[in-house]
Amino acid sequence: MSPSPRRDVKRPRAWARWLLLGALTCAGAALADPGVSATEVVLGQPAAFSGPSAGLGVEMWRGASAAFAEANAAGGVHGRRVRIVAADDAFNPEQAAPAALRLLKEQQVFALFGGVGDATLMKVLPVLLRASQREQALYFAPASGAQPQREPPWETAVFNVRASYRQEIRAIVDAFIALGRRRIGLFVQNDAFGAIGRDAILRALQDYGIKPVADATYRKGQDYATSTRPQLDVLRAGGADVIIAIGTSQACAALIRDARLSGWDIPIHSPSVVGADALVSLLRDEEQRVHKPLLDNLIFTQVVPSYDDTGLELVQQYRAAMERYRPTAPAGVGGGYTPPALYSFGSLEGYLSARAFLAVLDKAGPELTRQRFHETAEAMGKFDLGLRAVGELSPTRHQVLSKVWFTYFTADGWRTTSAPGTVLR
Repeated sequence: MSPSPRRDVKRPRAWARWLLLGALTCAGAALADPGVSATEVVLGQPAAFSGPSAGLGVEMWRGASAAFAEANAAGGVHGRRVRIVAADDAFNPEQAAPAALRLLKEQQVFALFGGVGDATLMKVLPVLLRASQREQALYFAPASGAQPQREPPWETAVFNVRASYRQEIRAIVDAFIALGRRRIGLFVQNDAFGAIGRDAILRALQDYGIKPVADATYRKGQDYATSTRPQLDVLRAGGADVIIAIGTSQACAALIRDARLSGWDIPIHSPSVVGADALVSLLRDEEQRVHKPLLDNLIFTQVVPSYDDTGLELVQQYRAAMERYRPTAPAGVGGGYTPPALYSFGSLEGYLSARAFLAVLDKAGPELTRQRFHETAEAMGKFDLGLRAVGELSPTRHQVLSKVWFTYFTADGWRTTSAPGTVLR
């Protein structure tokens, strides 16, 4: 008995509908932007997770992880959880571009996020620009105050959160000049990183018609055990009445140690890149050995407030998230670094950066693409992150914050001041 004509007609139509639906589903999946699914957004963090600078990448990761865990526990953003895939570049510029490429090409992340370092970022930017031109890839919140990613041609693919080195240095130079301190000495690392810092200082001093009275350099990789006596001799011979030290925590801590033990108590400043927590830890241990104060007359500029400033809403939220989730380090990447404390400036920057990303992600809505995220970021305008400092993004402004905080260390922890003259002598 042959099938009825009616059933013969319906069956091919049903199969046709099924095939069409499958084709559309496959096409939609093929057209979806990397790192985005119905349930997840995946970010890639190319950073130092091994070697002597591993703390920079791990601390940034810890703060961001706490913020994303907090958001995920509340249901995610438009139903999507945020996840970070880490790639270790060991703070080595030659490993930076391959690490970023692994994330963009192999891991297919939605965006790069929260990498650390200037020289490493300079190697990533050409890779990013090519991926941006082809696939609208972007980089959100690199932990770098360097200038290139804030200028053409790179700035179109990068959204910064922190203030720049130029803004940090300008803030401290203005403060020193206001205190009558015009004989500024430099202590900088002898590489591209140090050159970026020196350029920022020279630009700030030029507006006052002055130049550094002394310029002392140290070799890259110099550790805390190495004497800085040769550099101090240069600075003293030049008659410096303040020092701006731009370098690693170990080298700058050694400079402070040697200056104080030699009886030279002039004000010394370092910007956020120094890693103030690690620097202070070294000097506190040294104080126990030598039984002399080493932490007086120091000032640090930061791109986040003190994590002890619990009067700020975002700091309260950061501390609560760190207490709840207690992130340590990304699994299976790097190794050898153990966070010395629950809170740090680096993890607070990571938390702040993640909160800024989440604010854009939320406003972008459920139909998420790289293009939509980029357009939404540029349409954010002014927004509040709980810092009593206005955040802002626009087509001509790809940097959320411009505020610089002055911080100093006391027996009761970190403090923030708007008047450096009250803590320097």
